[in-house]
Amino acid sequence: MLLSVQQAARRLGVSAVTIRRWTATGFLPCTRTAGGHRRIDEHDIDDLAKAIGNSNHLAAQLAREREVDVLINTSIALAGKIDLTELLLEIAMRMTSLLDCHFCAISEYDAEAQELVTLAEYDHAGRRLPDASPYKLRDFPLTRSVLQEQTAAVVNVEDPDADPAEVAELRREGDRSLLMVPLIVQGRTIGILEVVDQKRSRQYSRQERRLAGAIAGQAAVAIHNAKLFAARRRSDEDVASLREMIADLTARLPAVSAAGRGSGLLAAVAGAVCEAFGAISCVASVGGESAGAFGAGLLAARPDATNAERGASASLVVSRDPSGRTDLTLAVTLGEPPGEGQVELLDLIAAATAAVAVPEGSAA
Repeated sequence: MLLSVQQAARRLGVSAVTIRRWTATGFLPCTRTAGGHRRIDEHDIDDLAKAIGNSNHLAAQLAREREVDVLINTSIALAGKIDLTELLLEIAMRMTSLLDCHFCAISEYDAEAQELVTLAEYDHAGRRLPDASPYKLRDFPLTRSVLQEQTAAVVNVEDPDADPAEVAELRREGDRSLLMVPLIVQGRTIGILEVVDQKRSRQYSRQERRLAGAIAGQAAVAIHNAKLFAARRRSDEDVASLREMIADLTARLPAVSAAGRGSGLLAAVAGAVCEAFGAISCVASVGGESAGAFGAGLLAARPDATNAERGASASLVVSRDPSGRTDLTLAVTLGEPPGEGQVELLDLIAAATAAVAVPEGSAA
């Protein structure tokens, strides 16, 4: 229900002039009619009345100032975090502290797969918890609604009308209450903030919901920017790495040229690729002949890794003679996914090797 200035003044026991001054300074939110008259939400009046105890206007002003301070301080803190991991921790700590809760999970929304992927989850002390597996939204209709309708929602285990799927998940984890707030950037939902209270059911005040929504908005923009920055940094690193690889291969050209043809050439190319790319291994083959080489690769980067970890981290890239004139193949095992331009560089090496290994007019 919307109240006029006079009605709001009577509710709070102040003059109409005071109400107009509060709305003009933003101390008391209001909307305006088509004719320009102020209208104040009844709920905002009730919140203000509780804050001032129907008599102490200073207490209400302090409550509003606290809200502004929280938003300003949060904005400054999030803007200063470029690293995604540090940013996620800052967001979680802000949310758990503000709402006096025990955990905060930050997840990314995959609209195409209709699932949520956990970016990070922290407890109120800043300890990171193991990431949960991605989960399908078809199993959690309320979560899907929060994401698609861009509205916050609260789930308490004692609420008989609460989403059974969410209640079951809370009970399984031994939690009592869940607040879900969408992360929105330029009208697009990119994820969700989930704040969990482990010990009590919660009925969040309008101010708490406003703050949670505002912080979620700041967090969404900060996460989006951090991801863009990380992608740009990876791209710059890939370009620098690619330049080093080209320089390394150029320096090895005389030795490769001196290897002649056949298995000697294949071995020289495999060795050059391993060294230039920092690969685990490379096998070069053409016309029934093959040769391989091993590099430091993942073993040098992670000497403590188990065989299972090395196998899980390895990435196989296969390049073939792009002309199709030969069956030349380069099979390169990298310690991580190839960077920008690396696959194209391997294709170039495959083409050059094929041209040398099988001259024009010869059979493969």
